[in-house]
Amino acid sequence: MLKNGYKIIFIKEGKFDLKQVNLSPFHIALIFAAVIGFTSSLFFVFSDQFVQWAGSREIQKHRANNEKLVEKINQNQERMDDLLEQLELIKEQDDLLRKLVKLPPIHKDVRKLGVGGKSNKDHSENLEYLLPLDDFDLPQLSKQMNMVNRLLNLESLSYNEIYETAEKNVDKIRHFPAIHPLNDGEGKLSSRYGHRRDPFTRKFKFHDGHDFSARTGTPVYATADGRVRISKYYSTFGNYIEIDHGSGYRTIFGHLSKRKVKAGEKVIRGQKIGEVGNTGRSTAPHLHYEIQHNRHSKDPKDFYFDISTLK
Repeated sequence: MLKNGYKIIFIKEGKFDLKQVNLSPFHIALIFAAVIGFTSSLFFVFSDQFVQWAGSREIQKHRANNEKLVEKINQNQERMDDLLEQLELIKEQDDLLRKLVKLPPIHKDVRKLGVGGKSNKDHSENLEYLLPLDDFDLPQLSKQMNMVNRLLNLESLSYNEIYETAEKNVDKIRHFPAIHPLNDGEGKLSSRYGHRRDPFTRKFKFHDGHDFSARTGTPVYATADGRVRISKYYSTFGNYIEIDHGSGYRTIFGHLSKRKVKAGEKVIRGQKIGEVGNTGRSTAPHLHYEIQHNRHSKDPKDFYFDISTLK
């Protein structure tokens, strides 16, 4: 049938008007070839572009969702940074408390928590291509989270050790000078331990303690349990208090405006014993605070275990 060709008849509606078109086998083959060629051309021209377009839209959708995720992660990163800062303060306090109870400090290599050496590859690195920001370090955040977790475990173990040691030696620890003589924020360290120029003679002279500038009447507190050895007025130190804490330790408080304890009286750490003044050989209201061990002066900075702004 194909060999003889085909006839196509067109009939106009409403009229008996016929038209016919003769199609030879060659014409039919030519029409099929044209249709196939046109369809193939459309497929090859538009297929890659369509796939790219569809894929691009899907990627943009994921990136939009990931931007929200990154915002949340950034918020957690800020919280992580705050946690690390707080852990650093806890570490400082831990070192001081271990020193107070006579425990050896945690070695710096232990603090590093096994950083270094061979480790398994962090699978979070495989997800970075999803993040819309080039400078976002997902593996680093994961490492920080692991580090915080290990630090918390380490500090928990150290705290338990400190607590058990302190519980066994509580009386001895309470008689050890361990806090600032003024409340945090009520005084400023104006003169440190060591050689300095004397405010009266202008000559260099050794200063046996710390001077804290403060308003007259600012409360002064005992820094450890003990018994008041001296409470009187001296021409040099003005109103003067000396407390014996046992084990060779004594603390001295000078230039007070008022003395609130008498010789022979027992005091406990944190008890108010006097008020800042400007008595004796003094140029302005301040407290002279001194620590002695076996009658030798010691640098008070080594006896502050309450992490304060008085530095």
